[in-house]
Amino acid sequence: MISAHIRPQPLETRTSIRDAGIALATQARRELLIFGPHLEPDLYDQPPLLEAIRRLALERPDLPVRILLNETRNALQQGPRLVELARRLTSRIAIRRSGEDDRTRIDAFLVVDTQGYVQRQRADGQRARTAAADAPEARRLRETFMQMWARSDNDSEIERLYL
Repeated sequence: MISAHIRPQPLETRTSIRDAGIALATQARRELLIFGPHLEPDLYDQPPLLEAIRRLALERPDLPVRILLNETRNALQQGPRLVELARRLTSRIAIRRSGEDDRTRIDAFLVVDTQGYVQRQRADGQRARTAAADAPEARRLRETFMQMWARSDNDSEIERLYL
C-alpha cells in the first residue's frame, strides 16, 4: 500500500508501477482515469485492480471509470478481463480511442479522485512516479485527460464490444 505522500515517489520496476496503480485504484471513491498507448496486461489485467475498478463502477451512478487508449484494437487481446468488465458495465466504464492529435503521445498515466496518480514519461518504460496525495498534479493530469477525452473517438472496434 502506498503511504499518503505529496511529493512524487520514483518507481523503478514494472512491479512497483503495477502495485502503485492497484493501491491507488483501491482507494478510489469517485473517479479512475487511465491513459496510455494500449492496455498492458502486466499492469491492468490484474485481479486486485479489476476488483477495485468493479467496486468503483458499481458504487458510482455516473461514469466513474474512463480508459483512453491510442490503440483500441489491441485491447481485445491485451486486457481481456478489463474489456469484459467494461462490456458488462457499459454505463459505468468507458473505453475510447484517443483523437488523432493525441495518438503520438508516448506517456501513460492513471489518476484517482484528483488526488493521486501514477505517471510514466514513456509508457514502455520501467520508470514512473507516483503520489497518493498530490492534488495539484493530479488535477493537471485529469484536465489533460479530459481534454483528450473530448477529442477522442468512439472506435468501431470498441463499439462492437458493446453490441
